[in-house]
Order: sequence, then C-alpha cells, then structure tokens
Amino acid sequence: MPSLFSEAYADIVQGLASRAFSDDADWQKLIVRARRMAGAHGFEASEAGLAEDLRKKLRKADTSGTNEAASLFAGAGENLSGKGANPMVAGDLGKRLGALKTLRHTYFLRRFGGHKVWCVDIPPAFTDWPCSALRGDLAAVSARLDARAERFSEERRKYLGDASQEALKWVHKAMMVTSGAAKPKHFELLARWFADGASKDKDVLSAAATLNAGLKKITATLKSGRLVYCDSVSERGSPELDGVEAFVWGDPLDVVYIEEEFFGSRNTLQGLTNWARIVVHELTHRDVKTKDHAYEHQGINPRKLTAAKAIENADSWAWFCADCAGALTSGQIKNALDR
Repeated sequence: MPSLFSEAYADIVQGLASRAFSDDADWQKLIVRARRMAGAHGFEASEAGLAEDLRKKLRKADTSGTNEAASLFAGAGENLSGKGANPMVAGDLGKRLGALKTLRHTYFLRRFGGHKVWCVDIPPAFTDWPCSALRGDLAAVSARLDARAERFSEERRKYLGDASQEALKWVHKAMMVTSGAAKPKHFELLARWFADGASKDKDVLSAAATLNAGLKKITATLKSGRLVYCDSVSERGSPELDGVEAFVWGDPLDVVYIEEEFFGSRNTLQGLTNWARIVVHELTHRDVKTKDHAYEHQGINPRKLTAAKAIENADSWAWFCADCAGALTSGQIKNALDR
C-alpha cells in the first residue's frame, strides 16, 4: 500500500518535535515557526510565510558557497565534519532533515477571497516522502537534499491555485442554484443533471437539498487553509497512475493527489475549466463520498444513468457546478448528455 501524505505529515510533526536541531539563533526561530506551521490538524495558514523564509535562508547560504544539503544538515543540528568512512544517516536525523526538506518545497498558493490551499512539490529525485527517503548512505542522502527541480514547477503550481479559485467560484454559483431550487431556471438546471423519467418535482428539490449540503462541505474545505495538493510520491513510476488525473485516498487530512494527466489534453474540457472540474470532482469524493458510476465521456445523462446514481456520481456533481457557473458551452452540455 502506498504511503499517504498524512503519514508523511505525521513524520514531519514528529521530526520537528526533536530538540536536536541547530542551536543557531536564526535556525531556532525558523524551527519554532515550523512547529507552528505544521499544526496538529494540518498546515496553519497563519504561519504560511515560514516556507518562503526557509527558502530564502537556503538561497542566501547557497550564494555564499554552502550547498543546500550542507545547509539543511546544519539546520538539523548535524555537524558533518570529522565523520568516518561511509557515514550513514539514521532515522531520527532523517526525520529532521525530511521535515525541513518537505517544508522547503511547500507553497501557499492563494490567500484571497477566503481561498487558501497548499502545494507540496517534492523533487522528482525522491521516490518516497523525504522523512522516509532521507536515511542511509550519506552521499545519496546529500544528493537528494540538494535536489531542487520540483515535480510541478512554478507554472503548474499557479494552475493549481487558479483551478481551486475557479472551483470555489463554481461551487458558490451552484449553491445559489440549489438554495433557490424552486425558481424555474434553477429547477431546469437541477433536472438536467439529476432527474430521470420517474423523477417528480419533490425528487428534484430533494436532490437540491443533498447537493447544497455537500457543496457547503466542499466550500469549507476550499476555504479551510488546510487543503493540500501533492502527487503520490511513494507511487512515482507506477503504471497504475498512467492516465490518472487526480485522486483522493483515505487521508485524515484534506489531500488531493495530482498526477501528470491533470495537465493533459485528452479530456473533453480543457485548461482551467477541466482543472476546476477535476478539483470539484475529487472534493465530492472526499467530502460527500460520491462514487464513479460514470465519467462524462461514458455518458452522464441521468435518464440513462438514473437519478439515483446521478446524485451519487462525482462527474455529475462537477458538470452541474460548471453549468451553474456558465463555464460550459451548449455543445459541451449536449455532448455530455447525449452519450
């Protein structure tokens, strides 16, 4: 079973609890802030600036001739001078290093309009989470510590922030529709995605109530300041992830795993519209426990799928939210419902 981000996060908290970090005053200030940032229930937005300040410290050391690995070892309280042949990095030190390395690659994507999300962007040099990977042979550990090229890149992190902001806009629009379900235009939108031939008016209004309750949960997640995007680091290279856009996987923390196909071009929708659809789709799984009865390319017309399955179907929720926000063309709506 792959290692979840929530498990890696627990290692970060444990690593930061150590009293073995550097006693240098600047490092001590950063570590105190890191402990506040890595709270008991997830990252704390109030201390989001810590990650950038950590990166600044490492960049400053780098310009003065100290590579990133050496700086992180120093911050973790380890003096590498005088080590014997073939020195090894043990578990406790590995967790301290892993905590610092993970926070160094953690980004707070947005903080306006109540929208606050994180991206943990671990370099491709890692095939497991840093707290687990940074142990063993010193040379190998140092090479991973000094790896700086990130999985997503600054551009793709921006896309993730944009996708979340767009998703939140969609969800707000959909909540307006579901809370005013009796209005003819709103009722028509609801029936389009969630009514079959046997549905009565009361059934559509009941679906509206179910949707509204679920959308409130998704809104809370998007605005909580604790939603994390990352890839499944421990599964990198797995053929099971080929063609996967994103998924959620039983984390007690709010985590959406973003894979390469998220940024692909094989979906009906493209760019920001598709990215927002994926975010809504995955958060319905996380917060509402929806299922994947059918994806849009398989056909999500509720008259074929049935209303009972449509209200459980993640892509039905996502396309409904997009429709409420005016993000779909008439042709896209027709194609989704005619398959």
